[in-house]
Amino acid sequence: MRWVFLFAICLNTWANDADILARARAANADLYASLQSFVCREQIERFEGSLSTAKTRRLDTVTANLSFENGIEHYSEVRQDNRLRTSLSNLSGAWSEGEFGTLLLQTEMLLKTQAAAFQTLADLGGVATAVYYFDVPEEISPWDLEVSGQHYRLPFRTEVWISQQTGEILKIARVSLRIPLETRISAVEWQVMLGPVELNGKQWLLPKAGRYSVVYEQTNRREWNVLNFSDYRRYGSEVALRFGDAQ
Repeated sequence: MRWVFLFAICLNTWANDADILARARAANADLYASLQSFVCREQIERFEGSLSTAKTRRLDTVTANLSFENGIEHYSEVRQDNRLRTSLSNLSGAWSEGEFGTLLLQTEMLLKTQAAAFQTLADLGGVATAVYYFDVPEEISPWDLEVSGQHYRLPFRTEVWISQQTGEILKIARVSLRIPLETRISAVEWQVMLGPVELNGKQWLLPKAGRYSVVYEQTNRREWNVLNFSDYRRYGSEVALRFGDAQ
């Protein structure tokens, strides 16, 4: 009886595969459009530690104002422990750009072109989700890694958590293990989680937290950044039309 029950669940999951992915593509098209209307505050707490021990060291805290315009993140008022910096790229150590909208936009585009495979059903913060994955080779990868001024296109696997009910993407995790040896990097992971944000009586699903980590097995070391997005505000232009009496 148990085998029959599990078999029925499996058949139902595969039967809904196309529906879930179709809902994801439709639901998130609106998400990327809505991101253009928001500005928020990003906080990046940076850490380093050993792979063999639990000991960690806090490096610094970076903050910035962040908006998403024409498909690209824009950072302003970048501060490293309250010291003003010209950009994130001027920071030493591990840093990343793109968690707010670029990662979501790239995932949406890749879902349209790459074959996504069902992985499992999962509960994510009380929401029933279906987890899918797809692999992207180096030749078409949009993931750029910069090390000592050199740029590398990384092949990667992406896992996507999709709400079974709404089709909304709730979490994205991207990992790359095939990294050129000269970088001395063993693995890079990049993920973002979305959550509800209420503004002006309306609820939006927007990036809330993320994580970026780099592993150096040769030197028994790792670096990771914990990301948080807060203080969301909408912006836009308002046009007022006034009509006077005809003369």
